[in-house]
Amino acid sequence: MLLDNICPDYGDIFIDRQIIKKLEQVTTLSLKRPNAFNHGVLKGNKVTGAILHGPPGTGKSHLVKGMAKASNFNMISISTAEIWQKCHGEDEKVIKAVFSMARKLYPCIIFVDEADALLGSRKAGEKRHIRSMLNQFLMEWDGILSGLESPFVLLATNRPTDLDPAVVRRAPIHIHLDVPTDRERVGILNLLLREERLSSDIDPFTLAKLTPGYTGSDLKNLCVTAATECVGEQPFDTHDRTLSRRHFLTATRMVRPVGLSKVMANEFQNFQKGTRQEDGGQE
Repeated sequence: MLLDNICPDYGDIFIDRQIIKKLEQVTTLSLKRPNAFNHGVLKGNKVTGAILHGPPGTGKSHLVKGMAKASNFNMISISTAEIWQKCHGEDEKVIKAVFSMARKLYPCIIFVDEADALLGSRKAGEKRHIRSMLNQFLMEWDGILSGLESPFVLLATNRPTDLDPAVVRRAPIHIHLDVPTDRERVGILNLLLREERLSSDIDPFTLAKLTPGYTGSDLKNLCVTAATECVGEQPFDTHDRTLSRRHFLTATRMVRPVGLSKVMANEFQNFQKGTRQEDGGQE
């Protein structure tokens, strides 16, 4: 997938600036300054991949697309479901073609969403084509080190502990996107509601207090539901609408946060601890 106008700008994304800075830094060093990795201790040790992990709806995909657009990088997005459904029997050829195309589109990012589905841990008794697909991906990834005009691999996952250890080793930079804080929810709501008129009984600060545990995706669904409730009360279509506290309270009963289960929280914590112990804390 090549970047075009459908991709978000940073102005449309509210994510911690330190996270954005870290992602920009690692991708820029790899894609725009490859010669720095040609000598000394860096020779043969170019960082060729990173893992974005966190609960569903925290903006991992939006962040990657926004960063690629802001940095003028091309991007190829891999859909695991499409590979399995449309390319069954030719999985290895498709993966090889993706890396080949990414080299031609340099500077280019290969983005794999829900990476645990495509690059999950190898298990005894699993289907042969699944293991072959993973092995092909790893082989192509290893080939990145040998060229200057090579792509950068970005993986997004809600289940980082399900990734194959060989995948984790090849992507030493691990960036966690968490459920938004109160302050971050205010920022997200300001973005979502910037073209809406709010009544005096509600504002982003108040709404943020009413939505603990909501992710950016949850908040978007909430605002859409509230606006739909408002439109449903009007006898004819108009942009002249005012969203009130009542509309949002109705929406909170209809849109509940996906929630971060204890199991998932423990998985993220264990993944972060494990990677710090293995490689000195690239988290």
